Order: sequence, then C-alpha cells, then structure tokens
Amino acid sequence: MSIDQARYAHWAAACRFSSFTDAAYRAWTEAEASCANAEDPALRLELAHLPYRHGITFAIADSGNDAELHATLASLSAQLCQRFDAVVTCAPSRAEAVTHALLFVRDSINVRLVTASAPASLLELHQLALEHTAETWFGVILAGDRLAPQAVSSIQFTLAKWPDAAVIYADEDWIAEGQARCKPRFKSAWDPEAQLGFDLLDGLCVMKHANVLAAGGFRAEFEPAASYDLRCRVAMPLPCSQVRHIPSVLYHRQVPPIMDAGDTRQAVEAYAAAARRVAAEAAFRQTGMAAEVLPSPIAEFVNHVRRPLPNPAPRVSVLVPTRDRANLVRTCLDGLLRKTDYPDFEVLILDNDSVEPATLSLFTELAADPRVRVLRVPGPFNFSTINNVGVQASTGEVLLFLNNDIEILDGGWLREMVGEAMRPDIGCVGAKLLYGDGTVQHAGVMLQSGPLAMHVCRTDGATDTGLDGRLAGTRDYLAVTGACLAVRRSVFEQVGGFDGEHLPVAYNDIDLCLKVNDAGYRNICTPFASLLHLESASRGHDHVSEEKQQRAQREQAHASTKWIDRFEHDPYHNPNVQLDWLTGAHLAHNAGQRWQLAR
Repeated sequence: MSIDQARYAHWAAACRFSSFTDAAYRAWTEAEASCANAEDPALRLELAHLPYRHGITFAIADSGNDAELHATLASLSAQLCQRFDAVVTCAPSRAEAVTHALLFVRDSINVRLVTASAPASLLELHQLALEHTAETWFGVILAGDRLAPQAVSSIQFTLAKWPDAAVIYADEDWIAEGQARCKPRFKSAWDPEAQLGFDLLDGLCVMKHANVLAAGGFRAEFEPAASYDLRCRVAMPLPCSQVRHIPSVLYHRQVPPIMDAGDTRQAVEAYAAAARRVAAEAAFRQTGMAAEVLPSPIAEFVNHVRRPLPNPAPRVSVLVPTRDRANLVRTCLDGLLRKTDYPDFEVLILDNDSVEPATLSLFTELAADPRVRVLRVPGPFNFSTINNVGVQASTGEVLLFLNNDIEILDGGWLREMVGEAMRPDIGCVGAKLLYGDGTVQHAGVMLQSGPLAMHVCRTDGATDTGLDGRLAGTRDYLAVTGACLAVRRSVFEQVGGFDGEHLPVAYNDIDLCLKVNDAGYRNICTPFASLLHLESASRGHDHVSEEKQQRAQREQAHASTKWIDRFEHDPYHNPNVQLDWLTGAHLAHNAGQRWQLAR
C-alpha cells in the first residue's frame, strides 16, 4: 500500500494547498489549451531543428489495474516529441495482461517490458526499471498518472537551454472522475527548504541516470516516502543551477479512490512519519548537524526542520529604530525582554529625535535593564542610516532588525530565526508577520513588474497553508521585509549594509537582500517565527503627503533600475500566478512559447 499512502498524502496536500477554485482553474486550463493548440505548429518546427542530445527513460510500474496502465501509456503515445522510451515493469502474474496493453502503443513509442522474477512491490518494480535503464535521464510515472502532450518537448528544450542540468521538474495538477482537471500545484524554482518541507520535485521529475545510481537508487527502509528520499539524495547536494524548473503544468495525477476517513488519515500519517525521517537525514547531510524534524502546526504532512543553535548561542543585537511612539516601543520591548526565550541578546533602541515626555521617560525606565541601550541618532528619518549607525555600536554576531511596531507572540521566535541565520549558506532570515486582525501581512517577498515587491499570501489567515503551502513551511525568497530581519554581522558588513544614500525609507530591505543573494547566500522566511506587525504605524504611509510620494517614487525608480532583472524574473515566483495587492493571488495566462519557459 506504500504508493497509495504517498498518493493520499499528496492528494491531502493538494486539497490544502490549492488557492484556486475548481471552476476558475477549469476556465484557465481551457484558455491555456487554446493557446497551446495555436502554438503547436511553431513548436513542431522548433523541435525539428533541435539537436537530439540525451535519451530519456520513463519507468512505469504496473499497479495491477489495466485502465491505469492504459491511461499512462496513452499519454506517452500522445507526446508531441517522441525522443524518449519507456520501461514497464510488472510481476510475473501480470506479464500477459501488460504485454497485451503494450500492443496498442508499440507503433507510437519505444516501450519495453521487464518482468520481475518473483512477486514484487511497486518500489521493487521501480528499482527494477532503474536497473534496466541505459539512457541518460530517468523519471518515474505512477500508473494512472499522465503527462501533458508537451511534457517531453519541454524537457528536451530545457536540456538544450541548460546543458548542465541534472534534475528537471514541472508543475502538476490532478485529474478527477470525468477527466476534470483540478488542484494545480504551481511550484517555485529550486528551493532546498521547500524540498525539505514537502517534496517539491514530485510529479514530473527526470534526473540524470548516473546520479540516481550514484545515490544508491530506491531505499525500502524509507517507504512509503522512498521516492521522496531518492529525490532528496539526488538533488540536495547539487548546485542550485543544476536543478531546473519548468513552470508549466505537465503532469496530471490521478485522484485516489474514496477511502474510509480513518484509513485515509492513517495513510497520510504513515507517509508524513516516513517523510520526516527523510527530511532529518537530508538536513543532516546539508550542514553536518542533526536537526529536529516536527510536523508543521499548519499542516501535519509538511516538515518543520528545527535547526539547532550553536553552543554557546551567538549574541544577537536587536536594533529598534523609533521616533517617539512610546506605546509601540513599550509593547515591543515588553515582548523582547519578558517573553523571548533566548540566552544572549542586547537591544539597541535607535532614537531618532524623540521629544515626547512619555517616550523619554520610557527610555530611562528601559535603560535600567542591562540588556538595553538607547542610542541617539538625530536627523531626518533615514531607516538605512539609522540602522547602519546602530550596527556600528552593536556587539552581536547576529543582527536582528526589528520595527518598533512589532509585538512578540511566543518565546521561541528568536531561537528559530537565529538557528536558520547561523547556517553558512543562509543570508537574510524573515519571519511570518500578522496584522492586528490575525491575517498575514508578510511571509516572504515576491518581486514582479508593476508593484515591485508583493508580500506572499497577504491577508491569508494565520493558520492557512498559503499558495503551494508557503505558510506551512520554511521557503527561499529573493527578499524578506526589514520589519523583522535576521542576518549574520559578517554577511551584513560584506555587502555594505543598508543603502542610506539612495534608499532612506523604502526598498532598502529588498536592496539588502538582493545584495546578499548576489554574494552567494540564500534568503529564507520561516513561518515558525510568527509575530504581530502594525504595518507602518510609526512612519505612516507613503501616500499621505506629496513629499512622501515623491520620495517613494525616487526610491522605487532607483530600486527598479538597479535590480531590473530581478523584478522581471523572480525565480521563486511562478509566472502562472499573478499577485495583486487587493485581490491576492489569481491565475495568469502566459501567451507565447511555453516550451521555452524552463528556468
């Protein structure tokens, strides 16, 4: 039942992760199909001139269901590009039936049957197919699942565009009874954190055969998550540039049959428990340090990889800029000093010309705590300069930039962020920030043209999983908000800190994160550090005055000019989804040459 357990777990995830109604997605697929049909002649012409470099083998393990096998084989027969072969494996008792099924497709695809010498599990059949594969690339299709007609052509174009690739994967959806497509999963570019959280690579995923063999193939001890285990062992050690994503729905999963609720839950729990063991081993291979892997409180089938703190824990300098607003500062500092469960931190209140008696009295009161210092930073409000001055006066190995309008909700938030920030390949670390009504304000930033920076899953509920599960687990982003941002001092100083000259108020956090990314670090956001954020309570909103509007326009122009390539192409933003301040996420249509969208 192991494959069924995995299938039920992924179906449960699809039902939780889906951000679009079935009706909206059905309309989208119809429009996309119309565009794809119009593009077919150009695609075929392009394929005719594409040099054939590498062969692809798809492994199909017979499930014992004739209809499932026929559906999968029919999808292979319908491929626009026939530069692949297939290996079908089966138990001895099924050899005659499978041979009969293959007769219907032998004229259209190159397919071979390999029969096991004894009754075999589906995992053993997959391993048998792996051992009988001689082509450069290897992928698995579960019987009953189907490839979109342009799947192989998309892979071949990707190989031509990215010859150094070692893993290629695509978006997916589900096919319900009646052939209706539903529950799309629009994935990001390669994200090791997402892979540790919930198998980003599942579905259509082809890997270099040599890499799969070098990784040791399938391991039965990780059933029912053995395929997830294999993909982690192949992909996680690779440079990010060798794992390529095709942002097109190329894999259609079969919706599992209805099961008793108790049996379904048992299947999901079995897969989730095995997947946590996989993630724990993969996380250890990442850093050489054991990590605790727990179920996410948002979705039990998503992994929360809790990174350990070094011993001793590094000192953290918490920098809090403010101009008056004693009520906000008191709430923020109360949470820092009384709730935060972290052994060594200092707080620098960066006072930008406060004058109200209540604020000055509060500063005197707070300074009585040996962990707190008040540093005067006079002059016009310049978030970048104020924080740069604070960094120079601080002593911590880790810097935590924190707005004065943040309220601490639980004691473990700083441990979570520092555990991530101390990893050598990690740059900036963000947290999940909530509005006062409990909806999401920030959980990572997507870059796109138009509004340059869009907060992911903005206004979703605090316990929602978010688009593709982004609120349920840690994810990579190009940028996170400076309202709550942790980074090692060495990284901050390496990139020159915040840009006080060009970005005094806005986009300075985006600029910092992109400089850090350019320096070779990954930026991440963890939903396991969750805080309350009264957005812009101190400085106000940019539309209030003409002066602020002009300043905002200058900063936006500088950021968009400096980082134009990032705003036009954020790898963590799937082009099938459009983000909007008011309406949130909605489906987008990407007309023109979909087969060249691999990235």
